[in-house]
Amino acid sequence: MNMIKDKRGVVFTIIAIVLAVFFTLIFSARVEKPLDYKTEILETRISVLSDYMNTFFDYAEGTASIAGYSALRGIIINISNSGEYNPDFETQFAYCVKTGNLTSANICPNMTNSSLTHFLDQLRNIAEDELNINSNYTINHVSVNQTTDAFSVEVILNLSVKVNDAYANISDTRVLVSSISINGLLDPMYLLNGAYNQTIKAYELEGNWTYVDLQQLYNTHAYRRYGEGVSFINRIKGDLTPGDSYGIESFVNYTHPDVNYNESYSMIDYLFWQNITDCSSTNPVIAINDNASFPAKGSQYFQLNDWHRLEFSILNYTVYPCP
Repeated sequence: MNMIKDKRGVVFTIIAIVLAVFFTLIFSARVEKPLDYKTEILETRISVLSDYMNTFFDYAEGTASIAGYSALRGIIINISNSGEYNPDFETQFAYCVKTGNLTSANICPNMTNSSLTHFLDQLRNIAEDELNINSNYTINHVSVNQTTDAFSVEVILNLSVKVNDAYANISDTRVLVSSISINGLLDPMYLLNGAYNQTIKAYELEGNWTYVDLQQLYNTHAYRRYGEGVSFINRIKGDLTPGDSYGIESFVNYTHPDVNYNESYSMIDYLFWQNITDCSSTNPVIAINDNASFPAKGSQYFQLNDWHRLEFSILNYTVYPCP
């Protein structure tokens, strides 16, 4: 019996020692995971915040294109409603992209739930609700320009983002550039001057222009890049002075019943709508004698100024005499 008791005492002694060692280790570590575990959590969280910030800037760049396209449409609608060009285009476009209004007192048509502020607020709120990330942004500046292409404009956005968290506070300011195609937008020049509306549609060409290209441009109401033309931005502002680096041009449908035809006018849009005539011996207005390609309006023919005739290699023509 004493032997059994001695064995039990030994067992309980061993158990007591093991438990003592166990609890000693637990409490000596203050019931916490190792320090490197905390470091790993902190690094992971900071990585999440950094990824979120990069995502925010990427999202801002993408939604600036959406807001910018909507703002262009809204400004063109406003031009149609007012019957006037918009010489304050850059300022009103920036305000429209940012807030959805043209000015503090006037709404920008077509901008319901399409402003940049609306899109960025949505992302910020989702991050707070779903990821427990607190963030704020500041739109420092919005501008619009054409620096690369005649058939697109760029929205330049200066944006600051701050992310607040129990683990870290990070912030950054970046300049974002978003490209917006003008294909599919109404041409303000036709909208205010023409008897018919015309949608901008790019006609791309590699190589030299030919008579066939002129037919296509006229018959499909398309536009071509032309360094002596008028840019889309200047068409909005009403500055129709030829000679723009990002100019475009199209050809007026002179057979339209309501078009005010004049045999001294070239059918180049920005020349026709300004009633610009050129009767010099070096650059006369010429009539193309090909009714199959350009239908005549009674005895009147499709007309070009001479430097365009040369560019399209037109040989069958008549020079109009000076009045």
